[in-house]
Amino acid sequence: MRYRNGRKVSSSVFQAVRYVAKVGVITRGTWNELFGKGSLRWKQKQLRLLVEGGIFKSHPCDSLVDTFIIGHLGLEMIQEQNWRSVYFVQPQFIKHDETVAKGLYKLERHALCTRWMTERELKGQNSATFKLNVQEGGAKYPDAVFKLQGTLASAIVALEYEKTGKTNWRYNKAIKAYSDSGEFHFVLYITENSTIEARVKRGIRYIGDARLGSKIGFIDAEEWKKNPLTAEIRGLNLGKSISELAQRI
Repeated sequence: MRYRNGRKVSSSVFQAVRYVAKVGVITRGTWNELFGKGSLRWKQKQLRLLVEGGIFKSHPCDSLVDTFIIGHLGLEMIQEQNWRSVYFVQPQFIKHDETVAKGLYKLERHALCTRWMTERELKGQNSATFKLNVQEGGAKYPDAVFKLQGTLASAIVALEYEKTGKTNWRYNKAIKAYSDSGEFHFVLYITENSTIEARVKRGIRYIGDARLGSKIGFIDAEEWKKNPLTAEIRGLNLGKSISELAQRI
């Protein structure tokens, strides 16, 4: 991939454009953490040059700062690679979607995740493969789906980030949809607190599908944000972290 002047696009910029195509947004903090190179001052300059050059542009919501979406030249790069680009993220969903995506990108960077798709990508493609049929609630997708690469095999994992709690009724319906689906080897719930985790577990008991006991695991949100590779998974006998799970499948 090259800029219009013929200069080759760096690997970090290439990956950042791909990230925004999948997620729909990138914050300055995410750029600094995942893609920027060198000192903080140099990272800030790199991002400013990308915005000035049309790779990224400011999020259209005027109240947001340090938040960017794909620019016109970035869109050309996406089209050149035959990627699909999702619509930009509304302000109230940015923290949620970036928490999911940043963790998956880190797993990918360490070769534990060979492919991942966000909910926005799945919706945009109207994927039939990973669609969950929620009774009385229509169809839904996981917050993300990824392929976990193990030592001898791979597994399809659904990821759900519960930033705020839902009603017991909604969790019951979601768990029933996972019980009915044969698409996923594991379902990992990232939860902000023990109350949310307890509600999901109540839904598992309510559905009464014994298979879910070895299929659904729980990760504290703060541990996921710090290091998704080693964050403790509760509830799965096969592995106590994603790294350990990959070694055992």
